[in-house]
Amino acid sequence: MQVLFLNLKSKDNNLRNRVVSGEITPARLSTMESSEMASAQRRQADEKLMEENMRTAMMAKSEKSISDQLTCGKCGQKKVSYTQAQTRSADEPMTTFCTCEICSHRWKFS
Repeated sequence: MQVLFLNLKSKDNNLRNRVVSGEITPARLSTMESSEMASAQRRQADEKLMEENMRTAMMAKSEKSISDQLTCGKCGQKKVSYTQAQTRSADEPMTTFCTCEICSHRWKFS
């Protein structure tokens, strides 16, 4: 309800004019998603943000290291990728997150 109110109130959105002119019926308006109500500028900004988030998510995968020192407990293979992160306080050891590249088994250790 709040999204509907804000989109109708917005000055840069022509949603209000489309409802008044009859292009959008009240029944259709009540079932529209917030993305459908958004102005063209808002949709462009959302699309740009989504592309940036996709790029960021893709780059995070390249930070994995592959080691032959770790052995998968499920299949016994030594092709294991890992990342390390500080998940607890600074005086605790880093947590290592492991993924077997062969069987996709995942585990972690400190």
